[in-house]
Amino acid sequence: MKKSIYYLLFATLGLFGGWLIFGGTEKTRKHAEEAQETIYTCSMHPQIRQPEFGRCPLCAMDLTPLSLDDGSAEDENSFTMSASAIALSNVEILEAKKSEPQKTLRLYGNIQANELKKHSQTAHIGGRIGNLFVNFEGERVRRGQTLASIYSPELLVAQREFLEILKRGQPDMAEAAKKRLQLLKIPESQISKLEETSEVTPYINIVADASGIVTAKRVERGEYVEAGAILFDIADLSSVWAVFDAYEADLPYLKTGDQISFTVNALPDVLFLGRVNFISPIVDAVSRTAKVRVETVNKDSRLKPGMLAGAVVQNARAGDEAIVLPRTAVLWTGERSVVYVAKKQENGALSLTLREVLLGASLGNNIKILSGISEGEFVVANGVFAVDASAQLLGKKSMMNLPQQGDGMNTATKLAAALAIVCTSALACEGHDGHNHAETSAKTASKQEAAIAKASLSVQGACGMCKTVIENAAKAVAGVQSASWDLQTKVLSLEFDSGKTSLNAVSKAIAATGYDTEKDRAPDAAYNALHGCCKYTRN
Repeated sequence: MKKSIYYLLFATLGLFGGWLIFGGTEKTRKHAEEAQETIYTCSMHPQIRQPEFGRCPLCAMDLTPLSLDDGSAEDENSFTMSASAIALSNVEILEAKKSEPQKTLRLYGNIQANELKKHSQTAHIGGRIGNLFVNFEGERVRRGQTLASIYSPELLVAQREFLEILKRGQPDMAEAAKKRLQLLKIPESQISKLEETSEVTPYINIVADASGIVTAKRVERGEYVEAGAILFDIADLSSVWAVFDAYEADLPYLKTGDQISFTVNALPDVLFLGRVNFISPIVDAVSRTAKVRVETVNKDSRLKPGMLAGAVVQNARAGDEAIVLPRTAVLWTGERSVVYVAKKQENGALSLTLREVLLGASLGNNIKILSGISEGEFVVANGVFAVDASAQLLGKKSMMNLPQQGDGMNTATKLAAALAIVCTSALACEGHDGHNHAETSAKTASKQEAAIAKASLSVQGACGMCKTVIENAAKAVAGVQSASWDLQTKVLSLEFDSGKTSLNAVSKAIAATGYDTEKDRAPDAAYNALHGCCKYTRN
């Protein structure tokens, strides 16, 4: 009995000890994994890594949590973010679907008179203006209203010829003479009175051929005018045109017959409606816009030519379906644009891969994708900077180290190389001595083995992005073998072939990208083009 009790006691103690050893170890391991699961970094400066939440010491942005677990990636450029890191980083994904691209257009223009309802009132006979019955622009006239009277010797001669023919009793000739008077716009009542009384008059009245508003008065009293001279411009403003300027990128979204609503500054609370009846086939070479004309009824003459107008076209459509993504899903790297393609895993984590895409038209908060993404794939729509920072921490392909197709150079390197060529050429052409020095260096290099020189150069900068650009700009100079810039000391360590380049050439190449060196000051335009986090304090 005692042995059984001892055996039971030893078994109990053994189980308790095993739980303490292995259970505690398991708990410790889990706590360690949880402690190591999430780190905090800066989206703009991924080299910053801290175990606790805070602000970036370089740009003061809030740090974002990232997972260090790269999971079981499908390829070397893929990585995995845990469910907790996804939640803390506010990462959202959406499925890429095809839809008809649409956008909201804002157009600006002015109100103009309807050209189809404009009329020029002319003189049908030459003479001197006797009286004007319309004396100012803006006056409303009606069809048949007397506008002016003209003293015309030609009219006097035509009436006397008509009376002479009547006296001779020649009906055919009399009819021809009467026709001439009618062509001179003499009213039938005046011709009948002439036949009855035989009294001639040198005056003829000019009556309005159309109703409307006098937009221009082109004659004064006593002025002599020729037959066909324009006396007044008259416009019927019962309908007017709203003419807008549309940028060439917006023209595919506008079609004849589209209904457009617009307002004018004078009546901001009144919404006017009209339809597009004409889109100019010509784009202005300076403003890069084309005229879009909208005809609308002008009730109570509230719309007046010259008024400024603004139009809003909601949900304008271009026609063909395409994949449309939010602008927040796209990262711009200069020459190219990228998105992160996501694949869901059973534990809630995401497998992420960088993918280059070709962008189409801008659609406000969205953007059209021409290629790179297939329908049905999932992409990161929010939190893409946090995802890219995580990729950089894991040494994966990201927007900051994405190689160019075919040459292995990224955008910053390629730009720096081009600038370095220009600057090196400018240095070599500073004077005759420069030419002699270049020729001597070339001859020396061809005859003897190049000497490797080591040097250091003080270069201004503010962040990890600056480090990448500075080093790439230096390496792009022919003859530079290595370049390393220290963010803390602001010193660039170089190794270069002294027979092919010089410290001055490297300094000029770096300054051309926007960073001041101890030898050269960067051009203001290049400095102003730097990203906000890269702006350092200039002396």
